[in-house]
Amino acid sequence: MIRFYFHPTPNPAKVALFLEETGLPYEVVPVDTGKGQQHTPEFRAINPNGKVPAIVDTDGLGGAQVTVFDSSAILLYLGVKTGRFMGPPSRRANCFRGCFSSPRGWVPILARPYTSSAPLRRSCPTPSTGIGAKQSVTTPCSTSD
Repeated sequence: MIRFYFHPTPNPAKVALFLEETGLPYEVVPVDTGKGQQHTPEFRAINPNGKVPAIVDTDGLGGAQVTVFDSSAILLYLGVKTGRFMGPPSRRANCFRGCFSSPRGWVPILARPYTSSAPLRRSCPTPSTGIGAKQSVTTPCSTSD
């Protein structure tokens, strides 16, 4: 049985879809991130990062209990366990790219090239003001801003 630590956000939804598609038996354990339940000692014992999703597979590979966190790691683990959605070994690189190349954080957003030669006003973080601060610029953001 898989205990699936879930909150209705995009990354846990990926795992929920996989579990539903494969028909694996699982139990949903709600984690209310709005109330900070992901920071309780009980949840941190499952995922030291304090983020959902996470799973505990009581019948893991080889019969031992396995704990896995991070949606990409969970999808890879479940793909290996079920043999589903990974394709043949000769084409697994495509599966790995899909799991691990999704944009994370703000760096990929800043790296997008402009599609127009016209000046574009946008906000970007600067090292002096931090990631949450905004600064209006008319040229592409770079790490030297």
